[in-house]
Amino acid sequence: MSHSNARFIVGTGRCGSTILSKMMNLHPDVAVFSEFLIAMDFTKKFGERQVSGDELADIIDCGVAAGSGAFKKIVAHLVTPEVVFEGGVTSLPKDASKYRDNVFPDMLLLPLPHLFDEPAEVFEELVKFARAQPVRALSQHYLAIFEWLTRKAGKTIWIERSGGSIAWMSEMIDLFPDAKFLHLHRNPLDVALSMQRHNHFRVRAFKYFDLQTAGGVRWSDLDGSDLNNNLPTSPRLKAVMEHDVPLEYFLEDVSESILRGMKEVKRLSPSQYSEISFEQIMLDPVASLKTIADFFELAPDATWFGNAHALLKRGQAAHTTPNAAQAALVKRHCHAAMVLLGQAPPMELYR
Repeated sequence: MSHSNARFIVGTGRCGSTILSKMMNLHPDVAVFSEFLIAMDFTKKFGERQVSGDELADIIDCGVAAGSGAFKKIVAHLVTPEVVFEGGVTSLPKDASKYRDNVFPDMLLLPLPHLFDEPAEVFEELVKFARAQPVRALSQHYLAIFEWLTRKAGKTIWIERSGGSIAWMSEMIDLFPDAKFLHLHRNPLDVALSMQRHNHFRVRAFKYFDLQTAGGVRWSDLDGSDLNNNLPTSPRLKAVMEHDVPLEYFLEDVSESILRGMKEVKRLSPSQYSEISFEQIMLDPVASLKTIADFFELAPDATWFGNAHALLKRGQAAHTTPNAAQAALVKRHCHAAMVLLGQAPPMELYR
């Protein structure tokens, strides 16, 4: 199993990578593992080391230890559009007791439903497959899993795409030093505004920055009566979800993720790294897909170009003209990141 077969789409959250994943998944050769790395144990999924089959199975079937953590307890309240299992979060089965920690596995909520008609069955097979693996390097385990799932999906090439993965470039390159990385980026203000409107990102920011509602409720105040999928939503969780998180928190998140990731790009050869903006894809979808296909060494396919193009909606990447306050926040929090991405000129230090 070769690391050179590894292909990744990286970016911040809300940069357009979800729709790009769907577009790429229409290619006759490609299986896109959407949010696969996010779905695994947050503390154990990285770091090259020798791993047994049992440990690998626990990394995959990790309960609340995944990147989304306790948010899986309230997935029905967050109404995340990326969740398609059982028809979406509003159609989830009421009982998750058969699963670890009494929560639905992220593998079921995110990557597997996009590839298989019976994701629950595939999840059970995946855990069984992982547990049967011999002791070997973690990266080799991942390659074996990706190749196994790719064949099961009837495809020959895999691409992994997880939202926010630009911040994990160091860890990903350590595991896959010969992989190809396509960096999808989008104007930071549009990203931050999209995050501000998205339940998952807003609640995550509320928790991470230890904010409190007008009534004084913090994330740490919530307990089992709030953190569950029972309807209706508890008053305290409802107040947290409706809390208006200031824009600067999301801009700070975007900037830190890009700066952390771009620092690692120098470790890659020119053939391993490429960038494209979501705005560029919207402006000329077919040319952009041809560029992406060439980078990932995919066979050109006219039918794919047409079908993938049809997924895009007019105005999907509409750029927000910032008001004075927004422009000041973007300059304060994101100028360095925008310079690195070619979206802004460097500041003139000398005149």
